[in-house]
Formats: sequence, C-alpha cells, structure tokens
Amino acid sequence: MSSLGLFLIYSLALFSVMLLAEFFYKVLRVDTEWSRKIAHIGAGIVALTYPLFIHNDLIVLGLTLSFSLILFISKKLKIFQSIFSIKRQSFGELLFVWSSWLLFVLYQDLGNVIYFYLPFSILVFADPAAALIGQKYPIKKYRFLGHPKSLGGSLSFFIASLVLSYYFASKYLGNSENVLLFAFIQASILSLIEAISHKGWDNLTIPLFSVLLIYFWF
Repeated sequence: MSSLGLFLIYSLALFSVMLLAEFFYKVLRVDTEWSRKIAHIGAGIVALTYPLFIHNDLIVLGLTLSFSLILFISKKLKIFQSIFSIKRQSFGELLFVWSSWLLFVLYQDLGNVIYFYLPFSILVFADPAAALIGQKYPIKKYRFLGHPKSLGGSLSFFIASLVLSYYFASKYLGNSENVLLFAFIQASILSLIEAISHKGWDNLTIPLFSVLLIYFWF
C-alpha cells in the first residue's frame, strides 16, 4: 500500500477512537477519566500496529504532527471534552502522541522491535491500570512528593509492567535466566518513575526509561 494510503487509514482509525471516546462521554455519560482512558488505550492499540504495516518513520511523523495539531486546536476551541474536560493541567495527550513516534524511530534505529512494543505497551496498558484501578480500589492512599497516590494504583502498574516486561523480553530477547530479573527491576523502576511524573509527563518518562533499561541490560 502507498504511504498516502497508510496515512489516511491510520488517520481515520485514530480519529474514530477520538469519536468513540466522545460518544462514551456525551451519550453514555461516563466520567472524563474513563473517556480519556478509552481514547488512550484505543489510540495505543492502533499505534501498536505501526511496525506491522509501516516501514517509513515519516508516515508516523505525519500522523504525529497532524494529531498534535488536532489536539491543540480542539483544546483551544473546547472540542472533544471527553479528553480535555479535566481540572488539572496535563500535557499527557500530546506527549503520548509524540512518544509513539519517538519509540518507532528508536526501534528502527536500534534494529529490534522490542524497543517499540515493550515501552509503548506499558504506556498503553499499565499506566491506565494504575489510574483507573487506583481510583476504584485505592486500598491505601499516600502522597509522593506532594502528589496523591494510592497503593492500589501503584501495585496495578507494577504487576502490569512486570507481566509485559517478562513477555516481550522472553519473546524478542530470548528466554534466559536474566529475563525475570530484568522484568522485576524494570517494573520496580518504572513504578517509581510513574509515581514521580506528573502533569502527563509519565507518557514520555516511562517509555524513555524503559528503552534505557532494555538497552543497557541486554
């Protein structure tokens, strides 16, 4: 398929995810935090297919620039309130989009798709798990550097990161005795990064630290 064709198909898929989140928010009246996570996970699943069909990072860059512009305009004009109707300041939606491009470039440069799949999967699945489960089952609330957290959320992030790290490391780096130790250490460090990153910056810090851990461990 041509580059233009891929760009249009992915643009349609990502825009459909935004419309779905808006449907849940406006029609089904779900809370903003849930509609944001619907958009987060939906867009993430779409982006996780990039390595399967896209071989030119310029296509991903085009998608990133296009949706950065859409998000910027939507926020200014107060469109897509399913994503933007939160009281706290957050750059998470923009950083999420740019992380997908950055990880795609790194995977192509480093020659192993684990540099895309593992960090981005943790961002797509573990990060929302921490937020949503932490809200529903906080278990024990605490403050980290002045920011509210919960043991339920942190534990959810750790478990999801541990499972994803072990799976992808075993699949793409070989099933060695070091894989479980790597998964445990990465899940522990990324849980700390998630706890100290605020205003959406975890959408950048989590995948970058994951890449560094993979690179220096293996």
